Amino acid sequence: MKNKIFSLFLLALVFTIGGCETFDLDQLDNPSKLPKEQLEPVSAFNYVQLTLPDFVDSNNGFTQRAIRQMAMTGGNTYENAFTPIDFDNNWTTAYLILNTIKSMEPKAIENDQKFILGASKIIRSYILMTMVDTYGDIPYSEALQGNANLRPRYDNSEAVYAGIYDELNQAIEYLTASDEALNLQPRDLYYGNSEGKGDKSKWITLAKTLKFKMLYNASKIGHFGGVDVNSQLTLLLQEDDLIKTAEQDFAFKYGTERDAPNSRHPLYNDQYEFGTGAYIANYFFWAVSVEKNKGPEYDPREEFYFFKQARLNAGNTTSQSLPCKTIARPAHYSDPAYASFYNTLIPPAYCTSDGATGDASYLGRDHGDRSGLPQDDEIRSLVGVYPAGGAIGPEAVVSNLANAGLKGALGQGIMPMVLSSYVSFMKAELALTLGLGGDPAALLEDGIRKSISKTTTFLPAQAGAPSQAVTTAKTTAYVAFVLSVYNDPLASAAKKLELIIKEYYIATWGNGIEPYNNYRRTGYPSNLQPTLEENPGPFFSTALYPYVSVNNNPNAPSNIRTKKVFWDVSGITLH
Repeated sequence: MKNKIFSLFLLALVFTIGGCETFDLDQLDNPSKLPKEQLEPVSAFNYVQLTLPDFVDSNNGFTQRAIRQMAMTGGNTYENAFTPIDFDNNWTTAYLILNTIKSMEPKAIENDQKFILGASKIIRSYILMTMVDTYGDIPYSEALQGNANLRPRYDNSEAVYAGIYDELNQAIEYLTASDEALNLQPRDLYYGNSEGKGDKSKWITLAKTLKFKMLYNASKIGHFGGVDVNSQLTLLLQEDDLIKTAEQDFAFKYGTERDAPNSRHPLYNDQYEFGTGAYIANYFFWAVSVEKNKGPEYDPREEFYFFKQARLNAGNTTSQSLPCKTIARPAHYSDPAYASFYNTLIPPAYCTSDGATGDASYLGRDHGDRSGLPQDDEIRSLVGVYPAGGAIGPEAVVSNLANAGLKGALGQGIMPMVLSSYVSFMKAELALTLGLGGDPAALLEDGIRKSISKTTTFLPAQAGAPSQAVTTAKTTAYVAFVLSVYNDPLASAAKKLELIIKEYYIATWGNGIEPYNNYRRTGYPSNLQPTLEENPGPFFSTALYPYVSVNNNPNAPSNIRTKKVFWDVSGITLH
């Protein structure tokens, strides 16, 4: 199995190299000029499966920084933190995949390869909905026409959503009817059995879950196109064929190969190869390890999410390694709005996860800190075993991590896209706000437990990890605390909703688009760390259109980061 997946990574390289000159903005070139392999359905679908996590990773490069999972270090204001060129890779990767799917469809129809047609349409739908959620209006109805239309118009985001919803129904029809000979069956990298044979029932469940996710995003407006949100949500909840187990999770599984090609998680490559790479946001460290004021490692996921290269102390946090230690906390950080949701006496993170340099402190970076790189390679805190396949355990057990990628779980992580825990949190919100689908407290608990289970068991037990008994005890205590806050008789509906969204936020580590959507829909978490600059300008309601779009298509809309996706009607001022 390992060798077969390795071969598929090689195939992806061939496709990328072979197609790099023919893929441009919105895939305007003639599909007939694509490499022959890219028109062959099995090879094309294998390539699509392998390239999808690259798309998600490139999207994370913006969304995780906007939502303060990773640190925004490109600028100190929203005006200068990102530029259009920062989005080129995400945009190009998306349309590269979409063009590959369209190009192979005629042959797949000729071969009656309904599994490939259905599964690839689901991937296409996931990419398109993510593009809408990220950018708003995108090329859709006139996209991918080659020389027939070199200037596709940008469709209204609501119209694209309606089109995607229809495409997911088409995908379900394809998969329901699929019954193919094995020689026409691709290797299923997401739901395949030990031999790689696909499981169409899981893909159908995924398609229904993506429909549910779209309806959830649009739940505040009630409809998109001709889709009635409440009636469709009710139908899907009654049908009860949504992702609910870890086996149904939609996530890409990485390998441990370092060379030719590298099959490891991109964040492992970034932080464990020769340097410590991108900074994790101090806010996210704080939200997991400090905000509940229950002591270190109270959240059972903490040890799996993060790894400390060293315990911070006066000796290793000098003015050269931690310059912010000598700079006063910004005055606006004292605003109670940024304090702990659970206890307003707990101030927001600054400089480190807890504003201190002790055994419990994590070293990341503050929101909008664009200062130069200090000498902190040996003390900076890193991503742990989840989701990147990094290290876990006491500092003395794993050290010198920037060692050619030879530490921890060797990058055998996952790229989470839609997990069963996410679905439980979505259900909890809908139960609370619309009265749909059951008991919100029970669904909240279900989401937390599924997240903890996924985090602590997605790989075999790692050296240095806590025992299952310890994790179980921590889980029981953690869940009891969260539910005590939720069930407080004085808790308002707004506070209950924020608690659901905050737990959803923590569970999405490794996925930026879901918390980015939730923040824009609800304004929660409301206490996200502000930029160091007191007046950073308006937040990114949507991403910037990339240079490859603006420079090549005169129909591209103006780059205004305050423009909104159609479902964003909260009216909340975000920071």
